[in-house]
Amino acid sequence: MPTYDDELVFARELAVAAGEVLLRHFGAALEVQMKGWADPVTVADRESEAVIEAAIGQRFPGDGVDGEELGRRSGTSGRIWIVDPLDGTANYSGGMPIFAVVLTLVDASDPRVALLNVTYDPVRHELFQATRGGGACLNGRRVQASAHDDLSRALIHLHFSNKRQLWKASMELARRVTFVSPHARDIGSTALAQAYVAAGRLDGHVKVQSGTWDVVGGNLLVEEAGGIVTDLAGGPWQYGGTLCAAGPSLHPKLVDVVNQGDVTWLPR
Repeated sequence: MPTYDDELVFARELAVAAGEVLLRHFGAALEVQMKGWADPVTVADRESEAVIEAAIGQRFPGDGVDGEELGRRSGTSGRIWIVDPLDGTANYSGGMPIFAVVLTLVDASDPRVALLNVTYDPVRHELFQATRGGGACLNGRRVQASAHDDLSRALIHLHFSNKRQLWKASMELARRVTFVSPHARDIGSTALAQAYVAAGRLDGHVKVQSGTWDVVGGNLLVEEAGGIVTDLAGGPWQYGGTLCAAGPSLHPKLVDVVNQGDVTWLPR
């Protein structure tokens, strides 16, 4: 199995460089544009992605790039770098220091399965990383998903969709989860939520629709830390589908909570 040592070193260094771009703009009076309802973007997002795309093009010119802000560039190697240059833009633009840079390498033949992920929090200087079969680490130390099995004490991350048509489903998911897990959270960064599940800081993470750039790499982090990732019905995770990521003891209980009774509200 490939180790991706060179790619991992490169991704770590690049994520830190992109994080420095974000910190340089953080706290400034930035113009916030809206790509859609509840979907902001700033000059920091675009500048961070431009730095990342240029570096990938120089170091791995045959690799493709799929960035949230600048779009997709085809490659010839059969590999694609999935880039979220600033996950947590609403937090960032509002002055809340919870955001991340995300770099994920996938095989173009099956982009749902990450080969490598780096998720970097530039405020806390925390770098989460994983390679397939190589485990998950935080700043070089192995991390492990939570072993908790008590929903009443669990910290579950809820994500409120930025799609208007999914808002009611997000509210129903929150109602079902908080009925049994009152200590729910929404930290405003899907990528950091995934990283926190991998590190055992959060016990689970559920959402009614998964994006591309901020989830697939986090799935690798969770799985390499011993957690489980599925859709909310307990089936295989799919791009654009629902998400349930949790430690191995809690995961089946979360799935049961979500799927009790009438589930016509649940996106399929």
